[in-house]
Amino acid sequence: MRCQRRAFTLIELLVVIAIIAILAAILFPVFAKAREKARAISCLSQGKQLGLALAMYVSDYEVYPMMSDPEGVPVRFKWPDRLHPYVKSVPMFSCPNSPRDLVKSFTIISGATFGGMGYNYQYLGNSRFPWAAADATIEVPAQTVAFTDTRGVRRDDGSVGAGEYVVDPPWPSQRGSGKPSGYYGDGSEGGSGPQGNRSWPDDRHVGQVMVIFADGHGKAMMLSQLDDFDRDGTPDNGWWNGLADAERR
Repeated sequence: MRCQRRAFTLIELLVVIAIIAILAAILFPVFAKAREKARAISCLSQGKQLGLALAMYVSDYEVYPMMSDPEGVPVRFKWPDRLHPYVKSVPMFSCPNSPRDLVKSFTIISGATFGGMGYNYQYLGNSRFPWAAADATIEVPAQTVAFTDTRGVRRDDGSVGAGEYVVDPPWPSQRGSGKPSGYYGDGSEGGSGPQGNRSWPDDRHVGQVMVIFADGHGKAMMLSQLDDFDRDGTPDNGWWNGLADAERR
């Protein structure tokens, strides 16, 4: 007796296609979130390498590097140029999720670029004065920001105006930024609003900022947490000033 094969009906095929579409709609965001989490882990791992490089630099020179050499120096090194000899890896200086308009060029390596990580220049080393913090002045390195993801100084239209390799605290420091605004940007470089000239930390990794501290360790933090050391709901510079003191700027 011959066995007849029953074909799928159009309705059955449509039901199967609908089920697959529903499953895809459910799983794609999960996969995307997993991918972003993997990038965040990669960024944090790279940041820790930079933190260790910074610790070795400070051990060698007993001061923190300035964000760049002062104006007038024939060949101006930036902080990545200073730390590269301790890492010897160009990709370590670029965040996987960094916006393309934050890319900067190394001075010591022709054609090499870095981008996405900002240096706490107001408290560790500002070439506009020039000034660099001695090792002993950072009293609580485990609670002092060294690097974070940065979005730079943004104009109102979203374009970057400055600050591609630095990051500002929530309030201008007592030492100052070197500009009247108290932040890295000024005038046409920044946007409107009281903090429009700030080079902001960027919570680009699943809503979190990758933060590397002066002792070399790192962790992911919410931007609101990073800007509020004592968690009283008011921004302060406690994570930034080297003293772990919410009252000090």
